[in-house]
Amino acid sequence: MKKALVLSGGGARGAYHVGVIEALVELGWMEDGRGPDIIAGTSIGAINAAALASGLTVAQLREVWLRMHTEDVHRLSADLPPVVRPLMRFLLRSVLTSQAHGGAGVDELPPEERGQSAQSLLGRLGELFRARPFRSLLDTAPWRRTLTGWMDFERINSASAPALLIAATELQSGALELFCNRPRSGRPATTIGIEHLMASSSIPVVYPWTTIGGGRYWDGAVIANTPLDPVIELAGDDELDILVVMMTPWSATPGGAGAALPQDMVQALTLTLDWALLASYRVAFERLEQRNQLAAAVARLRAAGIEPPGPAPRPIAMPTVIAPQQLMPLEWIVDYEDGNHCQLFELGRADARRAFAAR
Repeated sequence: MKKALVLSGGGARGAYHVGVIEALVELGWMEDGRGPDIIAGTSIGAINAAALASGLTVAQLREVWLRMHTEDVHRLSADLPPVVRPLMRFLLRSVLTSQAHGGAGVDELPPEERGQSAQSLLGRLGELFRARPFRSLLDTAPWRRTLTGWMDFERINSASAPALLIAATELQSGALELFCNRPRSGRPATTIGIEHLMASSSIPVVYPWTTIGGGRYWDGAVIANTPLDPVIELAGDDELDILVVMMTPWSATPGGAGAALPQDMVQALTLTLDWALLASYRVAFERLEQRNQLAAAVARLRAAGIEPPGPAPRPIAMPTVIAPQQLMPLEWIVDYEDGNHCQLFELGRADARRAFAAR
């Protein structure tokens, strides 16, 4: 039987994956520093999946997460006109600074941003709407440097690494693109590099798109936050044990208990993302349920002596879902803080143990 681990997106909440992985090693489901047979990930899930394929142990994963802070992930984009940068820096202050680095003071602002009064700023806001190239609110150059230090791409692309699937969204067509270090469906293996990780985690508008070859890519979670179909395809005819790690409660529904009203722009964006990711989860699971229903119907026909036309799908055991029981704080999706990471480590470990106890 092959084992597959599917890691969802969720920004800074990706520290939750680390706690889950620690529990999976403790429970004997996977080997520390090696991972299962297949690892699939989207956005921050792609980052942690690639780290596993690089051979990082649980201890090393914890270390790189605790060493990482907001300033190591993003900064205000140079695409923004200078006149609005102070306003955006204020609105996005919780996204741009970490407690570890003490926040940004006026002395740390660029010279052209100092001393601008609110009146002069508001009077010139119209400049934002002038023709000007714009790709994103934030620049991810720090994230690129950080991730390059995490990854062993030589190992990721070697035969000794697990099969690695990374999901991204082609910007101009909206199509799902899957980068894999193994051949699939007649397509050759992709040599995975930093660009593929950046593509999978390029949150639309917030982060710039990533160009690979002739394509431009955004975050894979836009289309498939839990890419189950390609995982099943990679398994071939082998039996498959799939674990899916989500960072939104599986039972959560929009407007349900625990969905606090957003208090600012960042919280509004993150809550919108939460519900979008949950919808993606549900679509993936409904497709798998439909596949199994079709396989069962074909089996009944054959038992009755009727051979249906065309190939029939084989049934796949439904995945074990590891997810929190309650919605996480909205700000955790953008706050890369030591305290949050430690809480997420513990939460992921506890939820993984609970899910395995119920298997």
